[in-house]
This record gives sequence, C-alpha cells and structure tokens, in this order.
Amino acid sequence: MRVSCGLDMIGAAASHITADMDRAALIAARQAVIDEHGPWGSHNVALPFGLFTIGPEPRGDNYRTVKFVQLIADTLRRPFSELRILDLGCGEGLYALEFAQQGAAVVGVEGRLPSLAKAEFCKQVLQLDKLTFVQDDVRAVTRERYGRFDVVLCSGILYHLDQPAVFDFLKAVSAMCDGVCIIDARISLIAEKEVAYGGQTYWGSIYREHSPGATPEQKQADMGASLDNDESFWITKHDLTNFLMNIGFTSVLECLAPTPWMLRRDRVTLIATAGEPRKAYNEIGRGLADRRWPAFWGVGEAKEIAEA
Repeated sequence: MRVSCGLDMIGAAASHITADMDRAALIAARQAVIDEHGPWGSHNVALPFGLFTIGPEPRGDNYRTVKFVQLIADTLRRPFSELRILDLGCGEGLYALEFAQQGAAVVGVEGRLPSLAKAEFCKQVLQLDKLTFVQDDVRAVTRERYGRFDVVLCSGILYHLDQPAVFDFLKAVSAMCDGVCIIDARISLIAEKEVAYGGQTYWGSIYREHSPGATPEQKQADMGASLDNDESFWITKHDLTNFLMNIGFTSVLECLAPTPWMLRRDRVTLIATAGEPRKAYNEIGRGLADRRWPAFWGVGEAKEIAEA
C-alpha cells in the first residue's frame, strides 16, 4: 500500500480549505477534521490567526521539533532549502510540517489514515508545496520506491517494530540515507532476550503492543501502538549502536541538548551518520576500526564487566 495524500483524503473538511479563508472558516474546517477523524492526539501545530490543532501550550513533541531542527542544522551545515527529508511514521505530521516550513523538500510516511488526514489538513492550510504525505507501512519503505534523502527521521517508530522487522527497517533506512539518520526511540534498559540477525546477536526485551485477541480494527484505532504486530522488540542502546555501525553508518552520536520535555531514562536521541569510513594512519588505530560495544553494556550486567 502506497497512497499519496491530497485534499480528497481529508474528507468532508476538504471543501472548507481555501487560500483566503478567514479565522471563522479555519475554525470550522478544523472542527470538520475532528468530527471525521477524531481530535489531534499529540502533534500541536500552530495554524494561522493564532489557532492551534490542540492549544497554545507546548506538548512534548514540540520540544522534540526544536531538537530535530537544531540537529539537522548543526550536523549538515546546509540550508534547509537544499535538503530532502524523510519522516517515517510521521503521525499527524508535526515534524514534517516544520521541516517544510524551514524550506526543505519533505516526504512524510504514515500508516494510519486518520493521522494522515490531520497532517494533510495542516499542509493545505499552511500552503506547503514541497511537502508530500504518503499512506504506507514503514516496513515497506525502500530506496527503490522512495529514493535517497539527506535526512531520515525515525521518531517514535523503532520501538513499535518486532524483530526481525526492526532490523530490516533500519537496513532499508541505511540504504536511503545520504546524510544523517535521527532516531528518537525508547530502548530496553534490560537484556532479557537475545536475537540473531546477519550473523550477529543483539540484546533487548519484548514489549506487548496490543491486548491478546485484539482485532485488526482495534489495532488500527490504537494510535499509540503498532499497526498490526502484537509484540515489539526493544533493543538496548549499545546493541542498537552496534547494529547501526554494522549496517554501514560510520558514527553514532547521542544528543543531550537541546533537551526534550518529560525526560525518560529509556528514551534516547541518536544521530547516525552516513559518512565515508576513515581508518587511522597509525597501524594500532587501524586495528580498532571494527570494535563494538560488548554484550550487556549499559544494562545491569554491565557493572560486572571489568574496565579495560
């Protein structure tokens, strides 16, 4: 499934959107979207006339927006107008909308139609011609279908994928990324399940996404869970780092500032760089290029590992 969004996907609200609408008309159009697709859940978007999709107070995702914009500016050092950005699992479109307002060409991919309808509504109201929303399963996104991007954003999506899908997904992301991949995700703080992939092993834990016996319709309606898989695999931070290096990223950094709202120990922001491998001239350093974090590092068992 890959469907490009447009005014027809907003439904009844589509007829209310015009370039010259006044405040009352915008309020009515916003309400039409809510009536048809439900209220906005977390993406608080600023609209014209001092209106918002949720309200004037910032939400946690607004803080992450500031972080992502600054990270892109600091790591790529290029105008947004020169960038092509992919927002995977874009939800109601907050980040994609911001990147497009900054001048980038943006593609937002989301599996749930109600979320996309809200995102498309905001796009039309803000008149963002360089932004495209697509209804698709992020597990089906590949370079052959979508092309290459300077920035790939994976925010709030990684920990909703089961294994081996989470590893397949990141491999596909690596193939599409020409600059940086920003991963904002919850991680496992314990190592209770070992998973083999590509000849390597990775540790994490299992998280239940849906109640046993949940119907496909119930799963679709649960906006804070996976599209269809009953369980997801939460990987530990250092094993996630190892995997990103194993699939071709050349460095992985953790962002500690700008800080988001509602900090959690089990949520991190990582920046994986798609650079050119460089080995040290010194032969001792050359021998260290393929070193990886040891198993259990960063979880409870790490205390038992002797310092090198």
